[in-house]
Amino acid sequence: MRTRKQMSTPGDLAAGHPPTLATVLFADICGSTRLFEEYGDWQARQIESRILETLKARTVEFDGSVIKTIGDEIMCRFADAARAFAAACEMHRAIKDDLSLLEFDIAVKIGLQHGPVLVEADDLFGDAVNVASRMVSLAKADQIITTRETARRLPEDLQQMTRSLGRSRVRGKLDELEIVEVIWQEPGSVTQVVSLEQHDELRRQLFARLLLEYQGKSHQVLPGAQPFTIGRGERNDLVVDQDLVSRTHADIEFRQGKFILVDGSTNGTYLLLDNGARFFVQREEFTLHDQGVICLGQAVAEGDLHLIRFRCAQP
Repeated sequence: MRTRKQMSTPGDLAAGHPPTLATVLFADICGSTRLFEEYGDWQARQIESRILETLKARTVEFDGSVIKTIGDEIMCRFADAARAFAAACEMHRAIKDDLSLLEFDIAVKIGLQHGPVLVEADDLFGDAVNVASRMVSLAKADQIITTRETARRLPEDLQQMTRSLGRSRVRGKLDELEIVEVIWQEPGSVTQVVSLEQHDELRRQLFARLLLEYQGKSHQVLPGAQPFTIGRGERNDLVVDQDLVSRTHADIEFRQGKFILVDGSTNGTYLLLDNGARFFVQREEFTLHDQGVICLGQAVAEGDLHLIRFRCAQP
């Protein structure tokens, strides 16, 4: 997929543009790079254009508006979630039923969200846009992904065509959101998943908290909390004032029942588990498990006063 331009709400929007409620839908062609590699620029562009025209036609069919095309993706606006839901299902069916596309093994992925948006001449801004953009990034080929918040706005019969995929953190949101898949295929072709209640029970059976110890002080990271920040800057939850430590060095986030260390530093993060395993992460993620030590910016050395000891604790 080509890079999507930032769609966050501008801070200088005029006060004369009040927000309105709408459902925002993103539809993205999967594997478009492969098309260009296998069939060349001209033919790939013809295939891509046909797909985009099909997506646009289904949008108009269900009273939606195509806001814009972004490379191999379209952004649409609907008055309500039910019409967006129906359009999304028909987009998938239309692609699968198009015999001229059959040999190219084409798939799209779709994300949508209902909420307040700011409407400008040829664009949308706001929370619903950002969340819908996140939903399409979470979707896989042939999927439609939304949030439980949006699914609750559907008629009862349409709500029955959804299933929960658990909770996930979305940038800009304080709490994790429950992610929902829209089931548009025949039932026999869909993998069954456990319920959200079962997901929650599994989480409770996993690590319930992360304990950190640094220079005689203890810190506790709990599920559902905001990311725990570590770095040289004074505003971090844990301040490690060393030259090799970045101002905002790493975060610890809780996702899907696991504590994830997310490094964003210049010099990386070193980990030594109590079982002897050593790891180095730099601008990537690492799932913390069991117990061990974290060292920022340099390899773990015995006697280092700036080691952070961690332990994943049971409920």
